[in-house]
Amino acid sequence: MAQIAVAWLLAKAVVASIILGASKLSQLEDNLGAIDVNLSHSQIAALDQITAPPSLYPNWFNTNMVDDKHKEIFGTNRAEPF
Repeated sequence: MAQIAVAWLLAKAVVASIILGASKLSQLEDNLGAIDVNLSHSQIAALDQITAPPSLYPNWFNTNMVDDKHKEIFGTNRAEPF
């Protein structure tokens, strides 16, 4: 599990460094094993989706207040019509 998490971070262009924590040699070896893990684009996308942070207020509120007609007119990614 740790190898997948570290491999996912290694696949991110925006991650400049990863700090590993281990209190046992076996944990360090497991973490370093992530170098040999190759995640596919679909696996990275799935991990991105399940770890996406929730929308913060007021964005989630604005998104919920726009009706379907305005979403269709202004696009689903835009919460505010103005």
